[in-house]
Amino acid sequence: MNQPLRLVALETSPPAFSTEAAANMAREIFGVHGTAHPLYGERDQNFRIKTTSGSGIILKILGPNEDPGSVEFQSAALAHIAMMAPTLPVPCVRRTVNSEAYTRITDERGIPHIIRALDFQPGRVMDGVEPSPDLLRHAGGTLARLNLALANFFHPAAGQRIVWDLRRIIDLRPSAGLIEDVETRKLIEAVLDRFIAFLPEMSRLRHQMVHNDLHPGNMLVDEAATQITGLLDFGDMIHAPLVFDVAVTAAETVGDMPPIEYGSEIVAGYNAVMPLQGAEFPALFEAIIARHALAATIHAWRRHNDPAGAEKLGALSALSVPAIEAYLTAGRGAVVAKFRAAAAARPGATNLAERRFHALGRGLELSYAEPVHLVRGEGVFLYAPDGTRYLDAYNNVPSVGHGNRKVAAAIARQMETLCTNTRYLHEGIVEYAERLTATLPDGLDTCLFVNSGSEANDAAYRIAKIVTGKTGAIVMEHAYHGVTDVVAALSPYYGPFVQPQAPFVQTLPSPDTGAAPAEAARRAIAALQESGHGVAMLLIDSAFVSNGIVNVPQGWFAAVAEEVRKAGGLVVGDEVQSGFGRMGDEFWGFAMHGVVPDVVTMGKPMANGHPTGAVVARRELLDAFTSRIDFFSTFGGNPVSAAAALATLDELQTRNLQDNARTTGAKLREEIRGLNHPVIGEVRGSGLMVGVQVTDAATAKGIANAMRRNRVLIGTEGPAGNVLKIRPPLPFGAAHVEIFVEALRASLP
Repeated sequence: MNQPLRLVALETSPPAFSTEAAANMAREIFGVHGTAHPLYGERDQNFRIKTTSGSGIILKILGPNEDPGSVEFQSAALAHIAMMAPTLPVPCVRRTVNSEAYTRITDERGIPHIIRALDFQPGRVMDGVEPSPDLLRHAGGTLARLNLALANFFHPAAGQRIVWDLRRIIDLRPSAGLIEDVETRKLIEAVLDRFIAFLPEMSRLRHQMVHNDLHPGNMLVDEAATQITGLLDFGDMIHAPLVFDVAVTAAETVGDMPPIEYGSEIVAGYNAVMPLQGAEFPALFEAIIARHALAATIHAWRRHNDPAGAEKLGALSALSVPAIEAYLTAGRGAVVAKFRAAAAARPGATNLAERRFHALGRGLELSYAEPVHLVRGEGVFLYAPDGTRYLDAYNNVPSVGHGNRKVAAAIARQMETLCTNTRYLHEGIVEYAERLTATLPDGLDTCLFVNSGSEANDAAYRIAKIVTGKTGAIVMEHAYHGVTDVVAALSPYYGPFVQPQAPFVQTLPSPDTGAAPAEAARRAIAALQESGHGVAMLLIDSAFVSNGIVNVPQGWFAAVAEEVRKAGGLVVGDEVQSGFGRMGDEFWGFAMHGVVPDVVTMGKPMANGHPTGAVVARRELLDAFTSRIDFFSTFGGNPVSAAAALATLDELQTRNLQDNARTTGAKLREEIRGLNHPVIGEVRGSGLMVGVQVTDAATAKGIANAMRRNRVLIGTEGPAGNVLKIRPPLPFGAAHVEIFVEALRASLP
């Protein structure tokens, strides 16, 4: 037996707590101190809690009939979206001081209410903005990215029966009789009957989780109204035909143009990211006019049963008849043809995005809310097909600059001559090994070549297990060390993708937490010994990048290393990001901590983008490993890789890029601090590895997207996602600092 239809969308009397009570609840329940400012809520009472620093939160007090399962559903969906598409501008759930996603309170009459909170998202509501074609296409594309992120998500509460589900028109059809104007009533009833007849066709279309309410009132835009910067209100999510989501946005995004024009631009932007299927185009026509008819019907019900609630829906209902008439006058055939033409006419980067999703799948994320299409790089700049230039302050792989001609020429010469493996004699790989080990402390003198930092860290763990006879590893909380199966287990950065934590792994708290390093190390060692794994190695990224590029107290790394060595473990320095002069003061990041590792791993910038990695260790360690293991990498250390790495090392040393990293990095940090902006906290790092702490993840994400629009590329990092990650190619100079700082100034909220 079907559950009865919940008419919660017709219940428009939200709770009535005072602003003072809201501020008290924010402080006591969520630990957020600020002032409460009321916001509109259809069924919930909403407040923005403004704080003296940071963006604050949105406090939501739910109506007494709200289902807790629906709240859990929303929290789970937001967490899933953040995991699948971290750059999508969706709210983050703010947990209570007891780490709960929500809790319960009672009002003065003893009626219980659920209370929850979300991090505030900066921006202005799109409703009331006259949207440009570019904004409409961006809205459509953003919706498509949201649908892609939700495609592999489900929750039992997704079957909630709510009146804004178009399939519930069957239940609401009698309410259309409440429409007073006879001609309007006939029109609405005809559209409702038409959609009921079309429902069997709808049931054959693609179904998945949909937002179901992404209209302009639930979207935020930037100040220039060119980009979507926030997606709000996930309370109407359902499992339904995918086309429902496109219909809501296309139907309710309006302005001075005819309604079909707005719909066409939404379709164009959506289709460029997630192509509509053939049968979905006519279904979209039917769903758009049905959405308008549904709004008019619900408005009529409210006029008779809840006049105050009817006022809140009046503006949308007023659009219904003109929009329906426009669509019906044009005819389904003509509108479908227009939608198909709009979908097919999006050139350039949008077509490339469509092809990419088809060829590479849905799970491979693109950077930035508006992906960047690049065709050329030179030095510290990257170029789009139309010649737009971006300052690259993010990509540390091309360490000696994009399109470096000396490196490219070395690769071309060697590729034309010979490319084999390391089981043959070749001068290039031997020369590079000699040059590389000359930059390292005495004793680190023997090389094992692979293809990436991930492989290097994988090999280092194998060496440590062979040498020590143990299997336990100690890494940092939120560490990232690569993508192989075992290295992913050594990377708590992956969060939900690696649960539970591997039994052979123990973690250390970040150096900026104030935890005593030796004591933390002893606890981790004891846990590994108690579990029978023992201690094989400590693996540390010397720049602590995934921890947010933190400033490390003097002696922290050395204290941990000493405890690990006492327990018989090896110390492995992961220099994939911090090595080769990036840190400025030292060529290798571990040297800044006064530590000489037993094993060093390398990758990323080693050959300026050519896939190369290496393990360098004390001779006796590698001898012990290779005497037990016949280790061989087909491509590791091949002559072309050796040529690329040699040319990169030449460029680093002859152009004094380490010194440049030191002086330019110091200037960059000084200039950023000089902005003296309230969202900017600690400016951290060394050389050209810079982290800028801002108030929260939403702010960091917003700044990164604004920087991209201002033609400077950066990333975000840290356990809370609130650190701007800046790590440009090493030729980045003083003039580039000025470009960067001006773009940052213009991008701050």
